Amino acid sequence: MPKHKYTQEFPFKTSPKVLFNYISTPGGLQQWFSDKVVVDSNHLYNFYWDEEKHSAELTSSRLNKSTRFDFTGEDEGNFLEFKLITSEIDNSTYLKITDCSDNDDEEDLEYLWKGLIADLKEIVGG
Repeated sequence: MPKHKYTQEFPFKTSPKVLFNYISTPGGLQQWFSDKVVVDSNHLYNFYWDEEKHSAELTSSRLNKSTRFDFTGEDEGNFLEFKLITSEIDNSTYLKITDCSDNDDEEDLEYLWKGLIADLKEIVGG
């Protein structure tokens, strides 16, 4: 089945330095993105949603810039990328999400990500 790529940018009133912790660490991701996040002895990030485990490898991480998780096992071929972009015009910070998965329902993905981002904004204040 072909993968569907969903991309969206969300504005934040905080610095990339503050946001980076929330897109790169198990503790940060667990606060807004997943029910539970555990890194195992093979350095795989295990994301839990509704008590179901999804494993991913952190394949790219640039300090205060971006992270990318490539999923393994049944979810192989899926990836999730978080990029922090600073506007040169007004110094605003944007979180760009790229969600590549089997889910091709744009409305469902938009609803999902808007809810997750609202949770993150509540935590970081912006």
